[in-house]
Amino acid sequence: MIQILLDLPIWMLIRVFGILSYLSLFMGMALGIAYSFPQWKGQTKARLLRSHTYANHLGTCLALLHTVLLVIDTFMPYDWKEILVPFAAKHSAVLSGTGSIAMYGLLLLIFTTDIRQKLKKKLWFAFHLLSYPIFVLSLIHGLFIGTDSSSILIKTMYVITALLLIGLTVLRAVVRPRKQVARTKETYSV
Repeated sequence: MIQILLDLPIWMLIRVFGILSYLSLFMGMALGIAYSFPQWKGQTKARLLRSHTYANHLGTCLALLHTVLLVIDTFMPYDWKEILVPFAAKHSAVLSGTGSIAMYGLLLLIFTTDIRQKLKKKLWFAFHLLSYPIFVLSLIHGLFIGTDSSSILIKTMYVITALLLIGLTVLRAVVRPRKQVARTKETYSV
């Protein structure tokens, strides 16, 4: 069984799982922002929430696979301490640490979402806003430690996904719920 694992193209799997995790988490964030737009109602809103949840769970699972495979990699193996303790890695300690912190952040987000009903709404929302710095940490980790980051295609992917999330966030800040817009108009017309 161990030989089968060692015969797998581990380094390739680590890279693929890292990129797929990043893309899944990007989709999860984009869908989460889209879900918060006040225009969505009923089944559309429910589908957005399911897709958001699925993309984030998939991204977290892929990130866990990416991380665990580093332990059995023969090209550049990490030990458990280097993975579990941020900034303890022998290779690129800071960039590896950003990946570790992002992973802990993802697990915290999923956990607090799972216990959302037991948390005050403002507290849960504060935890949920951590998705932005977690995404930035993931972006930095992938962009600067990823062995594929020298590829113009991969760099372009990182830039486009970051710009899309910034655009969605700005758009969401501009689009307010209809009730709030109506109240604002009433306030200024008096």
